[in-house]
Amino acid sequence: MKIKSVFALLLLTPLISVAEVCNTTKPINTDPYIADIGTRQVTFLVLDYRSNECRYINKTGLTERHGPYSTFKIPHSLIALETGAVKSVDERFEWDQKKYPAKDFWPETWKQSHTLASAFKHSAVWYYKALVPRIKPADYKKWLARFQYGDQVFTPGSNEFWLDNELTISPQEQVDFIACLLKDGCGVSARNLAAFESIALQETKNTFSLYAKTGAGPVDPNNFDGAFEGWYVGYVKDDGGKPVAAFALYMAAENFTALKDYRKALSLQLLGDLGLWVK
Repeated sequence: MKIKSVFALLLLTPLISVAEVCNTTKPINTDPYIADIGTRQVTFLVLDYRSNECRYINKTGLTERHGPYSTFKIPHSLIALETGAVKSVDERFEWDQKKYPAKDFWPETWKQSHTLASAFKHSAVWYYKALVPRIKPADYKKWLARFQYGDQVFTPGSNEFWLDNELTISPQEQVDFIACLLKDGCGVSARNLAAFESIALQETKNTFSLYAKTGAGPVDPNNFDGAFEGWYVGYVKDDGGKPVAAFALYMAAENFTALKDYRKALSLQLLGDLGLWVK
C-alpha cells in the first residue's frame, strides 16, 4: 500500500494538536511483535511528549475511520458532565430491563444499576444509551465539533450512533482529541476533567498513571461470532500530572477473543518499549 507522510496528513486536518507537539514522526520496528500479532491487523499512533515525536505502526491506517464503539465513552462522559446530564460521576441510574433488555453477549456486570463511574469501568452500554435523552442534539453537535471528533455524524435521538458506524473516527483523530484534552481541556472545565480522570484511571505504576478505554464491535453487526474490530485509546501522565503520551491502537481480528485482551496488552508493550510505561 502507498505510504504517505503522517506529518503532511496532520497538517491537512483542522485540529493540529499532534502536529503542534510532534517535531518528527518515526515508524516502530514491528519485528519483535509480528509473531504475537499474527493475522491481526494493527494500527498504532503515540504522541511522545518527552521527545516530541510521533511513533506509529501502519501509516496508511492512521487516517482510516472506524466506529469508536466504547471509546466514545471518553467524550460521552465529558459531554454528560458538561451538560449536566449527570450531576456527578456518582449519579446512579436504575437499570430499566424493559427499555434496555439484556442481550446474549452482555456480561453480568451490565445487568444492574450503575453510576457513571461504574458504567465507565464496566463499559455498560445501556447507561450511556440512557444519557442520550438527557443531552440535547445541539449539545452533541457543539461538543463533537469542539472536540473535532471524527466525522461528527449522528442522528438526533439515536442511542446507537457510536455503535453502528454512523459516527466514525480515525486513530489519528483519536490521538488529536486526547492531545486536545491534555493541552487545555478542549473546552472542558478543570473540575469536570478531574472528575473524568477519577473514573478513567486504569492503573498506576511507579511514576506513571494510565487513563484509557477499550472499545470493540463486530465487523458485521449481525454476526457476533465473526470478525471484530477494536480499540485501546488513552494517555499516560507522570506523578506530577504532566502528560507523557497520548495514544490510540486500532485492531481487527477474526473474532472478539482474538483482540479482547491483546489490544491493551500490545498497547502497553509498545508504550513500555518506548519508555512511556513501566514494562
